[in-house]
Amino acid sequence: MTINTNVASLTAQRNLNASQGTLGTAMQRLSSGLRVNSAKDDAAGLAIAERMNAQTRGLNVAARNANDGISLAQTAEGALGKVSDMLQRMRELAVQSANATNSDDDRKALQAEVGQLRDEIDRVAKNTTFNGKKLLDGSFSAANFQVGSNSGENITIAAVTNSSAEGLSKVVYGSASETDIDAADITDLAEITDGSLSITVDGTAYTLADLKVARTGEERLGQVVEALNRRTADTGVTAFLKEEDDGEYSIELRSSKLDADGSAVAVSLTGFATATTGITTAATIANDDSTSSAGIDELSIETVEDAWLAMKQIDDSLKQINDARASLGAVQSRFENAVSNIQIQTENTSAARGRIVDADFAQETANMSKAQILQQAGTAMVAQANQLPQQVLSLLR
Repeated sequence: MTINTNVASLTAQRNLNASQGTLGTAMQRLSSGLRVNSAKDDAAGLAIAERMNAQTRGLNVAARNANDGISLAQTAEGALGKVSDMLQRMRELAVQSANATNSDDDRKALQAEVGQLRDEIDRVAKNTTFNGKKLLDGSFSAANFQVGSNSGENITIAAVTNSSAEGLSKVVYGSASETDIDAADITDLAEITDGSLSITVDGTAYTLADLKVARTGEERLGQVVEALNRRTADTGVTAFLKEEDDGEYSIELRSSKLDADGSAVAVSLTGFATATTGITTAATIANDDSTSSAGIDELSIETVEDAWLAMKQIDDSLKQINDARASLGAVQSRFENAVSNIQIQTENTSAARGRIVDADFAQETANMSKAQILQQAGTAMVAQANQLPQQVLSLLR
């Protein structure tokens, strides 16, 4: 037996310290809810969890970015919807103006409404903004939206169409020189049979069909103009029949197939030669005073011919708007799917991180109870061990 060295006490103290450490760890985990509170708890687990945390936080921001993209696309698409409504109304007015029952005053009244609608289209295009960015005036270029937590994970919204009056229907129209036709020269046109006429535009021939029985040359000439206009979608050429005061007729051909610089389009009609005399059936449609390439900002429906061209320009503008709306609708759908995918990634990444760092309360409660019992027992054993040296005194009695 020794007095100076109490091995039993030292052992009891060491075990008491261990139980105290276990109790402290269990209480820290239960109070914080985390299994890993510092690197010493699990160095590798902490490193993995921090990478997952960075990914999760990046995904949360990416979801907000994608929702911002949806909001931008919805703003632009909504404004384009209003522009489309106004274009539809302008087309109604153009169709109404093309009717022969309208007087000049009637057409001026219709033109006044067209002008107001055109100005409103311009205002909408130039004032539609999102977070200070103008969307529809042609200044909005392609934009990337970060929809992932890593570099390069983005969605691009293409440049939105310029829906201002100047930017819509960028189609160049030109007209050929009018060809005068004397009434005496068209008396034999009634003999032309269905399918015997064709129009050739820049080397491509298009047959004119569905010609009905005609009693006079004038009636047949009107049917030819109608047949030409039935092929406008294919040829890009619109025909107008004019009757002059001196009894002569003129056919004016206009084309929307000119290049922006007004390059000419060669047009010829075949099938007249056997039935007519003295009529020129070939023309070159080129840039002239009737050419319009500035969009709908100078749209006019004050004459029948202007109304016909206005319909074409408005149709082109509507196609331009509809294509833009379809593109914006598609990108909205893509953004929505991106948000859904981000939410799934966030859910799974958070769950994986939780399995690494979160405390298991059932296990930690058991550890705390065990440590508390061991601490009480250790305290008692230290007290008992400290009494052992006193037994040496019995040897001295």
